[in-house]
Amino acid sequence: MAISVTEILGTDSLSGSRLVLNDNFNVLASEINAMEVYFSPSAGTITGLTSLTTTALKVGGLSPVLDINATTFNIAANVTMNASNLTLTGGGIFRNDTAVVTQDDVLAGPTFTLDIGTSSAVPASTMYRCGNNTVTTVTATLYNGSIGQEIFFMYTEATTGTFRLNAYNNNIVLTGGNTNLDLTAIGQTVHLLAINNGSGVAVWFVVGGTGYSLS
Repeated sequence: MAISVTEILGTDSLSGSRLVLNDNFNVLASEINAMEVYFSPSAGTITGLTSLTTTALKVGGLSPVLDINATTFNIAANVTMNASNLTLTGGGIFRNDTAVVTQDDVLAGPTFTLDIGTSSAVPASTMYRCGNNTVTTVTATLYNGSIGQEIFFMYTEATTGTFRLNAYNNNIVLTGGNTNLDLTAIGQTVHLLAINNGSGVAVWFVVGGTGYSLS
């Protein structure tokens, strides 16, 4: 809502304009006080608005973790949903979280071993390309994930060497007492999901895949 004040002309006397000046200051003070119900200059906060319309919004300062405009909605932080659902209507989820480097004999080097995650960090990617162009098995240790985390391994090389996923501290639940998942040909895949073992520890279960074998 626009505010208005009374104009004082150069020909007006100061003493004669005192009431007008006071009225103008009162109008301005009233409007500032009304705005400070929502804006706190000292705290740097805005609260209590019932509606806000803007063409863009950034949260997080110079390195925003939320960036919204007319064409994009980018989130650069973890999102936690407590007792709520994410509903997609006429849309979908597109994953673009593939490890940059293929997990294979070249990456493994002379030890023919790889680590997927560490004892203190969950696997960093959702999708891993893998392969092996040697007769020696490449063994990749799969460390614990976060509960609810999914991970995919896809044999993408036109080779036939064994790429083996080995369970860290028996954290892959497999049938028959097996502890390894083997991929040996292009197109083979395995899809794992980390679930709560009942004691708050994430363990991997195979929930999909094709062509893999157990050992």
